[in-house]
Amino acid sequence: MKQINIFSIIAAFIGLPVLFSSCEDVLDKKPLDLIAEDDVWMDASLAQANIYGMYENLNYFSHWNGDPITYRSGGEGYYGWDYYNSYNSDCQADLYWGHWLSGRGKDDTGWTPSTDFGWDAFSLIRKTNIAINHLTSEESRNSIGVSVANDMLGQVYLLKAAFYFMQARKYGGWVIVDEVLDDIGAVAGSDESAAQKLKLPRATLQETYDYTIDLCEKAANLLNTDAPSGQINKGSAYALLSEIALHGAAYLSYYDGINVDAYYQKVIKSVEELDALKKYSLVSGAEEYKNMFSDYAYAQTCPENILVSQMNESYGYRDAPYSHINRLLVNFGTALLNNNINQSFQSLDKGYSMTNAGAQIQPDPQMVEKAYYVIDLDRKARRFEESQLFAENIDIVMEEDRWVPGAMREKRKLKPTSSYTSISDLMYSRRDQRLAGTFVYDGSEFLGNTIYFRTGGNIHRDSYVDKAREMGSMTGILYSKRVPQYREIVGNLNCTNPIFRLGRCYLNVAEAYLSLSTPNEAKAKEYINKTRVQHGGLPALTTETGGELKMIYLDERVAELNMENDRYLTLLRTALSWGVTDPTTGYPTGEKGGIIPELNRGNNPTKKLEIEVPGDYMVEEDFMKPNAYFYREIQVPQSDHNFIFTPKKRYLLPVPQSELIENENLWQNKNWE
Repeated sequence: MKQINIFSIIAAFIGLPVLFSSCEDVLDKKPLDLIAEDDVWMDASLAQANIYGMYENLNYFSHWNGDPITYRSGGEGYYGWDYYNSYNSDCQADLYWGHWLSGRGKDDTGWTPSTDFGWDAFSLIRKTNIAINHLTSEESRNSIGVSVANDMLGQVYLLKAAFYFMQARKYGGWVIVDEVLDDIGAVAGSDESAAQKLKLPRATLQETYDYTIDLCEKAANLLNTDAPSGQINKGSAYALLSEIALHGAAYLSYYDGINVDAYYQKVIKSVEELDALKKYSLVSGAEEYKNMFSDYAYAQTCPENILVSQMNESYGYRDAPYSHINRLLVNFGTALLNNNINQSFQSLDKGYSMTNAGAQIQPDPQMVEKAYYVIDLDRKARRFEESQLFAENIDIVMEEDRWVPGAMREKRKLKPTSSYTSISDLMYSRRDQRLAGTFVYDGSEFLGNTIYFRTGGNIHRDSYVDKAREMGSMTGILYSKRVPQYREIVGNLNCTNPIFRLGRCYLNVAEAYLSLSTPNEAKAKEYINKTRVQHGGLPALTTETGGELKMIYLDERVAELNMENDRYLTLLRTALSWGVTDPTTGYPTGEKGGIIPELNRGNNPTKKLEIEVPGDYMVEEDFMKPNAYFYREIQVPQSDHNFIFTPKKRYLLPVPQSELIENENLWQNKNWE
């Protein structure tokens, strides 16, 4: 495993701050305006430091709030909210309830051909082209050493591929730039038609993906298998290649109508090459799965992590785009609780001190029900409410809502014959092991405390004097994934974002096998079982096939990759390759490119899970034996979490109208014409 310790790298080269400044202008010549360009690339340390400055943009591959190159939708906050509004983000998907600041892109009603989602990323490409020019020159290669230059060149090719992939996912075809262009045209010399030289044509969808794949394959051929901690290596290239070819295949099949089996074979081969390195292996069980994301030291040696971004506690709130831990938690302090809460069995006194919580991202409990299976009485894995376990222990009853007079509610209640005394034990035992490594749920341990979301519990919303967003859980469950454990949570903390890891690569292969023109379901199940059994502790798939198998795959991807910026893009991709899902069964319908129901909930918002206790929650006997649960609508403005999905707007984004006016060699995506 190789750790990207981006911030430590920058700190180490603090004497060269210009190496890490950002470019706002496509013609910006930084970071080479204070140090002679040739001097940078004649010195191995300076050259590598310059390349490290580009690593930051890899963060969007795993960070749950998306990529940093996105449309400008407001000027608030430290980063103009660009980081908080990212289009390629699971905040636009069905995994979370999100406060409006966390996902303005959920509603596409206002998107027009003039909306800019980050078309102009050419300064990033210019940096890589400068590096490529020098690292392929004999003078630089002789100065820093051919083997060192080759590895650096591999890093730059991978970074360039990553930038192109980010743009291809949004626009399809983009502009291929292989020269270092400046205000006099090509770097080779001046030209009266310099301005025209900058008006490069837009490549097609296939040209863009083929170019991006070629860059990634070049990187794989050049990169070292082993690299210093914090540095891209050969495994990183294979992991990225599996992502690029998978996504590209779905789009090329749908938009260009070509046979894309060769692209799916690239996905399969890239992960076979990754395994052949014999460097990486899946972790086992809930604890190690959780520690990949929440244990700063463990993540650096974890055998599953291929590349990880980490930020240590010396960085403060203004570096929040790399952490956002405060946005996953609720405020806690004894003074915040109502006086009638019995602290003797509901206290939070073992290290949970959150002074800057936002509670803007909270799990959708219906997503938990759907994706985190229970091992049923017959040893098959099923969704809880579809299980024999549920049927044997739960009665569904209609009754008047005691909190909303005159309203009726559908409640799941323990049967008198059930052997369970706590409905929470029934709901959360026998589950996919990743549930315990991803969520804080009723009766679970978190930061050294037992957390109760049930009526009267220490994190139940009604237990707080103030009912502000930051107080108590909005949805009846919280995230623990990525949150460091057994310590106070204050403004600064260590955080970990795996960028490439083996579990994700295995699922890419499973999808490739399912998407071939002649699907290989046996091989797909083999790869799904790798994460399902090793991480989830679920029984292996055996006879499942067809739409059921694809539904299980989509659920497996949620359980495995929750909060890793995958769900939204997976739904787009599979809606083009398999068709949108049936909201009742979850099976792909074969209707390709339509409205994705998980992203189009409109006025059917996230609901809160309420776990009830019988009688008086101030009586410990009643409180410790909750016997029922139901779902109620979250009592916040519905505009906070409406999902509006317009197919012609979502699958490919528009080339900004201003760019079309300035460059006659560009063309608009057909869905936006």
